[in-house]
Amino acid sequence: MNESIFIYVNFSKPGYKEVLKRAESIVAELGLSSKSFLNPIILYHTASETPPRCIVTIGGDGTILGNVSIAANSNFTLDVPILGVNLGKIGFFSETDIDGLKAALESFLAGDYRIEEASMLKTAIEGVGECHCLNDFMVAKKGFSSVSHVEVSVDGCSMGVIHGDGVVISSSTGSTGYSISAGGPVVAPNLDVILVTPICPHSLTARPVVASFDSKIRVTALSACVLHSDGVQLMPIPANTSITVQKSEKTAKFIRIGERNIFRLIREKLV
Repeated sequence: MNESIFIYVNFSKPGYKEVLKRAESIVAELGLSSKSFLNPIILYHTASETPPRCIVTIGGDGTILGNVSIAANSNFTLDVPILGVNLGKIGFFSETDIDGLKAALESFLAGDYRIEEASMLKTAIEGVGECHCLNDFMVAKKGFSSVSHVEVSVDGCSMGVIHGDGVVISSSTGSTGYSISAGGPVVAPNLDVILVTPICPHSLTARPVVASFDSKIRVTALSACVLHSDGVQLMPIPANTSITVQKSEKTAKFIRIGERNIFRLIREKLV
């Protein structure tokens, strides 16, 4: 690794130019060079060829999810740790805001930090290929007024057919994403599992399931559905099409400074 820090800024965020300029100035004050990017594909292509000390992402949770997804699905490196600077509303993945960036980078450069390695999921789609995600995959109904019918199995054991808005299959990291809004549990950060959470099911017997991270989840769309990955619509799924979801060999690395209490973050951010 060289002595450079890469900075990615989400240019859709208000005031991004001023925040980017301040971040570049902070890196220079610490005696390092920086390269700034507005395009995550160029960022990770460059990082794969010449890895920096870290990647500073300026934006919200969607910014980090999108960057990790692009890197994972383009086979770019995910070895470079990410330091998230929050410009969004929630900022679960972020470690600081712009006011705390200098102190966070000083701790990182002094070795006073830890790496949080977040497990990822991958899906295999019949006749299409694989896709990796950090938070979750969702198989959902096609339209607002329609109902989806999906059969779900865990390691070959059928959970039955879920009639409703769809189903979310999430990682431990994704337990605080769409899954928690759909009634799924919060997973402690030291536990790797796969969550299967029905979305607005039409039956009280359709409940969230916590499966081993080594499990294979199979979802068969009995009606036409849509597949989403980390909140982004991937593709339509025709009726009688199956996908499988299981652990990915890829992980994302986040720089953490000091204590990180996921339960306190939920109380503070999900209000």
